[in-house]
Amino acid sequence: MLGFAFLGRGIIIGLQSAVAFFSKLPSYDSLTIQDLGIYTIEAFKGVIIDLIIFVGLVMITGIITGSLQTKFLITFKSIKLDFSKINPISGLKRMFSLRSLFELLKSILKLVIVGYVGYLVVKSNWNKLLLATDTSVSEGALLIWDITFELLIKCGIALFIVSIADYFFSRYEYEKNIRMTKQEVKEEFKEVEGNPEIKRKQRQIMMQYSMHRMMQEVPEATVVVTNPTHFAVAIKYDSDEMDVPIVVAKGADKLAQKIKEIARKNNVPILRNPPLARELYFSVEIGDEIPQKLYRAVAEVLAYVYTLKERY
Repeated sequence: MLGFAFLGRGIIIGLQSAVAFFSKLPSYDSLTIQDLGIYTIEAFKGVIIDLIIFVGLVMITGIITGSLQTKFLITFKSIKLDFSKINPISGLKRMFSLRSLFELLKSILKLVIVGYVGYLVVKSNWNKLLLATDTSVSEGALLIWDITFELLIKCGIALFIVSIADYFFSRYEYEKNIRMTKQEVKEEFKEVEGNPEIKRKQRQIMMQYSMHRMMQEVPEATVVVTNPTHFAVAIKYDSDEMDVPIVVAKGADKLAQKIKEIARKNNVPILRNPPLARELYFSVEIGDEIPQKLYRAVAEVLAYVYTLKERY
């Protein structure tokens, strides 16, 4: 549009010059076909150059615009035969969709803007148009073109502003459409991080397995220290294999009762020492060595157990 606006005046002037050029030629009877061709090229040379420039600008603008929109992506998918595009039912769905309604309203808005701008341009130049009847044809043509030029420029500016607003709205709508809902985020999280229900069951299985292994260690314990009702901690010490006693099992409440039950079945001594049982339960993990601060208390328990074994 802008290219035509800037080159249009030159095209009109070129046409006027061509008419004036032919009017000054000698009698047509004395002209040959070859002469007529040469004169025609000479007369319309400026117009042809302007038209070539205009067509070139249109082509370049189309290529640049398409490349920017597609990020220089070339595809032949759109020219492939697709029967869904000629399906009348699909066509009706597209015709009465919200997107089609929005495009219709947008087109109406553009027509209203162009019409209003045209009205303002004609209104501001109305007196000039009335006076154009008293001018020559060439002057009238130039006046008409000046008004048309003004109309094209103002309509181009107005439509450019509309296109910017449409771009940002389309961008917002696109980002809104690709934004995931809360449920979609949850499903995505499940796929990436794993299903929480499955993870919970896995943790239960691991805890059960760990508890089963812990209970298998109780018969091998040297002594079980109790609270006596709330806590039970199984300690193992073998002077030939280890330097420091270790905790092989521990539990509270029902688990503590289970540890004591297994200890009784396997003749593992059970010793009541509430302070030591609580300290071992809260400060020592299963499989860890007894900390240095509890060496003395644990040594006294082990010494008492060894005394009982020697006695019986």
